[in-house]
Amino acid sequence: MPTETVTPVTETSSLVGADKTLQRDWAKFITLNFLFAFGFAIYASVFQNFFNDIVHGTPRGLGAMESIREIPGLLTAITAGTLVALAEARVAALGLGIAGVGIGLTGATNSYVPLVLVTVFWSVGFHLWAGMSSAITLTLAKGQEGGRHLGRISSISAVATMVGLGMALLFAKAAPHIGVSQQSLYRWNFALGGICIFAAGVLCATLSHHAASVARAPIIFRKEYKLFYLLTFLEGCRRQIFSIFASFVLIKVYNLPLASMLWLQFVNNILISLTAPKMGKLVDRRGERAPLTVYAVGLILVFLGYAVSTSIYILCFLFILDNVLFTFGVGFTTYLHRIVRPNELTPCLNMGVTMNHIAAVTIPIGGAWLWEHFGNYRIPFWIGAAVACISLITTLQLPARQNPLSR
Repeated sequence: MPTETVTPVTETSSLVGADKTLQRDWAKFITLNFLFAFGFAIYASVFQNFFNDIVHGTPRGLGAMESIREIPGLLTAITAGTLVALAEARVAALGLGIAGVGIGLTGATNSYVPLVLVTVFWSVGFHLWAGMSSAITLTLAKGQEGGRHLGRISSISAVATMVGLGMALLFAKAAPHIGVSQQSLYRWNFALGGICIFAAGVLCATLSHHAASVARAPIIFRKEYKLFYLLTFLEGCRRQIFSIFASFVLIKVYNLPLASMLWLQFVNNILISLTAPKMGKLVDRRGERAPLTVYAVGLILVFLGYAVSTSIYILCFLFILDNVLFTFGVGFTTYLHRIVRPNELTPCLNMGVTMNHIAAVTIPIGGAWLWEHFGNYRIPFWIGAAVACISLITTLQLPARQNPLSR
């Protein structure tokens, strides 16, 4: 008779314990992502209105500030490389702590220069977190269905963003009836957002070894990753154009009030929460090229629409469509995860953030200058359409189909 293999009780117990620890890490990571997205939504949903109403900023001023704000993102690979001795979760926790403090202090500013200084401060922390969050997700996934897990985190973040937008909208509606000034309203929003993000950092610091890779190289720039870096650079160009100028056009040119902007973002996140997990599963099943091709074609149409349309309803629809299309972007990360060498995922993602922010440092101020110099807000969107066309050509160089994730 064949001998029966018996697993020692101590080994079984350790496996069960490890599984429970991983489950706790997932619960903590989901919670801290919710807290971060909630806090950042409260901040971001009112920031451009704050910039317009309290700081009395101009398009050029906004563009210059955004360019300066993105400088820490440009240095992400170097900054993360100097912290290579720390586990990803510890670097992410540090970043969230810095971001929380900076965002909480934003409401204390009422002029341009102090606002820029506070914004750059929290941006340092934000970009440390941004460079680590996807790596932690994929590390916790243990090589199984990376796209689905990334989509699930995006969906949870979208739900948290909806809750944050709902709270910001409630504050905006209630403020006039309880005698709260507009400036005080903004201060309360920023303070609450900062507290939630700081709390996310505290929780992140408690993640176990499951959230850390075995080893981590400092800075990576290999020829085999060039397609990922190029796609990330182009994504940075187009995202900066749309995220900065699309909403500011609605506020500055079409005078869309705060409540309407909050409703618009609320609808965005309802749709994202529904589509993000489906996009992650699609990428896992079909590979990256087809979804990212649809993404690039959709972006071309969105930019062209903003460049030619004068209907506020069409512009609002395109604003929503762009944010839904953004869920396809999970394909950039899963593509890298498929091709990356062992222990190089985190530094490659950090280098991707740096490549993304080469565009982020130059596009905002350049686009704002073109808008003001020629008196035409449509010029940045024509440039965005051209960038989306280049992205489409680059995307078509991806492999048509790859085997499922095996890492």
